[in-house]
Amino acid sequence: MNNCATIRKWVGHKLDTAIERRLHCLAAAEDVSEIAVMPDVHLAGDVCNGVVVATKRMIYPQAVGGDIGCGYLAVALDSETSVVNEETAAFILSGLYRAVPFNKHASRQQFALGLELSSEVLQKASLREGAVQLGTLGRGNHFVELQRDPAGRLWLLIHSGSRAMGQLISNFHVGRASVDSVSGLKYVDAESSAGRDLIYDFQWARKYAAANRESMLDQMRIHVLDQLDIGIDQETMIHLDHNHVESESHDGELLWVHRKGAQRLLSGQSSVIPGSMGTTTYLVQGRGNRASLNSCSHGAGRRFSRVEARRRLTQGALIREMEHVWFDQRRLSGIVDESPSAYKDIRIVMKSQKDLVKIVDRFEPVLNFKAS
Repeated sequence: MNNCATIRKWVGHKLDTAIERRLHCLAAAEDVSEIAVMPDVHLAGDVCNGVVVATKRMIYPQAVGGDIGCGYLAVALDSETSVVNEETAAFILSGLYRAVPFNKHASRQQFALGLELSSEVLQKASLREGAVQLGTLGRGNHFVELQRDPAGRLWLLIHSGSRAMGQLISNFHVGRASVDSVSGLKYVDAESSAGRDLIYDFQWARKYAAANRESMLDQMRIHVLDQLDIGIDQETMIHLDHNHVESESHDGELLWVHRKGAQRLLSGQSSVIPGSMGTTTYLVQGRGNRASLNSCSHGAGRRFSRVEARRRLTQGALIREMEHVWFDQRRLSGIVDESPSAYKDIRIVMKSQKDLVKIVDRFEPVLNFKAS
């Protein structure tokens, strides 16, 4: 039993008691050797979002979460920001409603990962939920956004994950896992048959999530970008996820590194760190910081829970915060909990991880598409 896992933190504020309690509980779990806490850390399920966990043999599916493979696809467009005006913004939003369903498509989508899942139950689910949800956005903090860089060039950013399939796969393996007597968390031995099945299925979910984002990009190109004669600069594409577990070598030792709401970013590798639907997104490069297990935040992190945000924040405040961003104001009541003020100050988050990432550029939101 491990009772002294190292906890390293990159936070710009005092963490509340509930978060500290979760971290120390996690640190006491069997085989957990290192924990890195990102500046966007916040409560979410049994393991906080914004946490990186290293083990030598045991895998903790709750330290990945249900949306396995959730991540970002960012790409520059061959267009300037001036193309988005009152008329084209309405066209773009209307086109997105046609191109990117929130929940499911009316008919099955064609997808082939070349892999079957480890159990018949999951495989059948992939032919049902997987087929109708490929190319769908989901709800919560998932979004499609047009952004502008300092030169006035448009960028497209998509944030989504493995949809129902990730949750089904996670629940299936949590249900088969053993219970750690100290933390109460569920774990699976990576070298057991159950562990090998978990690793295989989680990789499937990551591939499905990546295919999901790529499908949305394809549909947006057909229904929106091509209609406006806007091309995609494929050479600029960034495509990474932030909910996963993988075997990594650190200081010559193989570790199972779990990331829940945290990105793996090697030295010189590029990614994006969004703030919120009304604030800056940062284009960054990794610094290769071993202490963080080569990790960085995946966003700003929530300041208020969704329940608290709906209690505290108003539709009028959301309109003011989104003054310079095109979005569908008919959905105000459903997205108040996604207001910029529901999130931490992204500037403080970036300052807190200056030894993890180098800021390369800053993008500002132009148009946001999000489910209520």
